[in-house]
Amino acid sequence: MAKERVKDFSGLDEIVVGATSKRLKFLVKRIGISQSQLAIILGRDSKTISNYYCGKSLPDKKDLIILARILGVSYDDILVFKGDIEGFKRTDRYYLEYDEENEKICADFIENSDKDSKLFNTSSKGYANIRNLEEATFCMRFLSYLEEQDISRRMMDAILYRGGVYSYYMHHIYEVYIWEKLSEDQKKLCEKQFAYLRGEREEEPSYSEICKLIKGMQ
Repeated sequence: MAKERVKDFSGLDEIVVGATSKRLKFLVKRIGISQSQLAIILGRDSKTISNYYCGKSLPDKKDLIILARILGVSYDDILVFKGDIEGFKRTDRYYLEYDEENEKICADFIENSDKDSKLFNTSSKGYANIRNLEEATFCMRFLSYLEEQDISRRMMDAILYRGGVYSYYMHHIYEVYIWEKLSEDQKKLCEKQFAYLRGEREEEPSYSEICKLIKGMQ
């Protein structure tokens, strides 16, 4: 029986406040700034920062801009959307169309949907295991030297000639040349690391856990 086609993807763009608060707390902690220091930087009282951390409220636009600058990420990487949690692939490349009366974001390469999300490739659910180069690099330590060299060459080709780090080809490398080569145990460990990098868990996998699953170190 064919799966019923989803008609409206706009809900994928909804910001998940609780997950965003955990992500923000993780990013701030990673660069060594305390809650009180963050309050001074943003010019806010400690209760406001506490509300950001506890998921009671989201940073306003001005705070998001400042946070993005001090954390070294885009504001889009601070926010967590429903589509992120449900496993849709983010459309990192989009352009802004503007005229005096109308401003809208247009994802110029999204196809095959009746109503496109402005932030997500709606045909990609289940294909977003590895989301970026940092996560890909972690996974590559479980591959052989020759596999790692082959993937590195393909990545360089993607960056220089095939649309860059956000291209479909780069995501194809993540899924086919990296993720599919991992064992089930290695995938589970990588998912734990991803959760840590995405601010979804407090602790990263231990060095001993990683060494146990690296080829040649079992």
